[in-house]
Amino acid sequence: MRILKSALFWRILLSSLLVVAVLGVGLYRASAAHEELEKQFERLVQHDLKLADDGEQLLRLMADLETGKRGYLLTGDRSFLAPYDQARKDLEGVLTEAQAVAENGMEDERVAAFGRMVREWIERVSEPQIRAREAGQVPDPAVGGEGKARTDDMRGILSDLRKHALDEANSREQAAFDSASASQRATRTVLLVAIIIALVSGAWIARDIAGTTGQLEEALAATGRLESIAALPLRRDELGAVAQSLAKMNTLLLEKDAKLRATLAERERTLAELTRANADLALRDERARAYAEFVRELKALDVGALASGGLQTLVRLADAQVGAIYLLDDANRLVPIRASASDGRALDHRVFGADGLPKSVMERREPVFLRDTVSEPLPSLDLGIGTAPLRWVLAQPVALGSEGVGAILLAGIHSPAGEAAHFLFDATRQLAVALHNAWTHDRLRDKSAALAEQGDRLTRANKVKTEFLASMSHELRTPLSAILGFADLLLTSPKEEFSVRARESLERIRRNGEHLLGMISDVLDLAKAEAGRVDVRLAPVDVSLLARACAAEVESLGLRKEIRLAVEADDSPIETMTDAQRVRQILLNLLSNAIKFTDHGEVVLTVRGAPNEVRLSVRDTGIGIPAHAVKELFQDFHQLEAGDGRRYDGTGVGLALSRRLARALGGEIEVRSYEGQGSTFTLVLPRIATRPVAEITAALPVPPPMALGNRASS
Repeated sequence: MRILKSALFWRILLSSLLVVAVLGVGLYRASAAHEELEKQFERLVQHDLKLADDGEQLLRLMADLETGKRGYLLTGDRSFLAPYDQARKDLEGVLTEAQAVAENGMEDERVAAFGRMVREWIERVSEPQIRAREAGQVPDPAVGGEGKARTDDMRGILSDLRKHALDEANSREQAAFDSASASQRATRTVLLVAIIIALVSGAWIARDIAGTTGQLEEALAATGRLESIAALPLRRDELGAVAQSLAKMNTLLLEKDAKLRATLAERERTLAELTRANADLALRDERARAYAEFVRELKALDVGALASGGLQTLVRLADAQVGAIYLLDDANRLVPIRASASDGRALDHRVFGADGLPKSVMERREPVFLRDTVSEPLPSLDLGIGTAPLRWVLAQPVALGSEGVGAILLAGIHSPAGEAAHFLFDATRQLAVALHNAWTHDRLRDKSAALAEQGDRLTRANKVKTEFLASMSHELRTPLSAILGFADLLLTSPKEEFSVRARESLERIRRNGEHLLGMISDVLDLAKAEAGRVDVRLAPVDVSLLARACAAEVESLGLRKEIRLAVEADDSPIETMTDAQRVRQILLNLLSNAIKFTDHGEVVLTVRGAPNEVRLSVRDTGIGIPAHAVKELFQDFHQLEAGDGRRYDGTGVGLALSRRLARALGGEIEVRSYEGQGSTFTLVLPRIATRPVAEITAALPVPPPMALGNRASS
């Protein structure tokens, strides 16, 4: 409400309203012209141009009708009737649109006349000629002449209609542009008038305000020099109010100047107090720098250095008289390892006991601060370091989380207060954390050395195991091969006559011997793989052909369980440089496993080739693998239990050997399995262009890390 009483406000508002009124008139005229222009262009687009476009479409449809009819009459080919029929379908729609756009009068009459004539032309000319041509008759020339005359008339009607619409569009467009130019000139005139009014009123108001403002500036300068000011002009606006306030302020400032001079002596006394406060701040700054240096010393991981230097600095900074550090030794006994006095002397820590307050604080893992503020004489406390009349004792546990490894004890004869107490607690806690880290580092270093020594022992034991397996496999294969040889000799000898039971026993001996020989061979190959002696002979291999051969080799196993065995591979060869024998060994192992763990359903071997790799996937619908068995999947000599409680034959080395062979070939075995839904094992091999073996041996990629999955070892 105060602004409504301002004369300056009303002066500026009225001049602004005059400018706004002029601009409003101009805006109203421009808006009306714009609406009229929109109406002109709307009629131009929706009527004139639309009617011209409909006339153009009708001319095109007439051409399609006449061309299609003539082509069919001349050639007899019914393909010419396709555009004719389409034009007939589109004709009615375009006629309806044109009739809706055309206005009453000449436009409406011409559209109606064209529609009537084109329908008569279709019924009396084109359709009779087409039917005559279909019947094998020669069309009547008189009908053709009549059709020619009708088409010329229809074209004339459409041309007149289109020309009329275009003429109307051009006329309306010119009128719209003329109206826009007139509106633009009127708008410019209104804007020019508004600018002139605004400039004149603004100059008048600015001149009035500038004169009064100059007088106010001179008065302000005099007030700043603490001098009296001349009389200011009387005004009934804000500038007049400012002038009155400035006069009052000048009077008050002159009065205040005398009072300020009187208080100068008081401020000098205050300055002395500030000097003392600065001295206190300097002392605090010195303590902060000392604390920062103390924190830097705590970065060491040597327990002895921290206990010595850290404790001495802490005792000095905390204004304590004595301090001690207790830590657990190798036998987990709490013993004192360092003691220090306020003068920097290292005390004999063996005279300090660990029982009492240090042990209690470490076990509870909570700091304890004891302070005597009651009366004299002070009580004597058993602190584990003797008895003394102390004013305060701080016991800080050396702990992190739930692990306590020692305690720090500080004691003094002057009770800390305020910031000194906060500094004492924080510094002691920092030293406790550093001691815990150093103590933990020493323990971890000792454990790392012990683990390294244990790893060396395990490596040597694994080497001895591998050599033993290789030696025993060779020793077992020799007599077993002899047993199989004699069994084959007895079964195939024509001179020996055995009973049915004896022959079945020999068959069983040979079958079990071959099974045992296969297991021994797997163990021997696994031992070679562990020793890094896997032989790889690279040669060009057609992986699709090799996959089909492996599937044929195990087909009899699937027939026994009525399992469908299928191979999905492209007809074109998929070649790469690899060891065919090792790939065959891996595929036979994966296929045998899939058949073994599948009771019904199918086993599918899929071969897919990519620019950089070849993927051979064995998918089954068997029992699947539980999720918790992932880590045990490729362990040597380990078989996982089946989900139904059954056990399957095998040594538990098949998958472990297959993975080692795959990595020796530069590939990997990936596994995806869900319990009760089957498994998919994928052998991924690098696809290398076929070239001489000497060039490709060095090009084998480094084997990738083992892919995770679920599957029981065979």
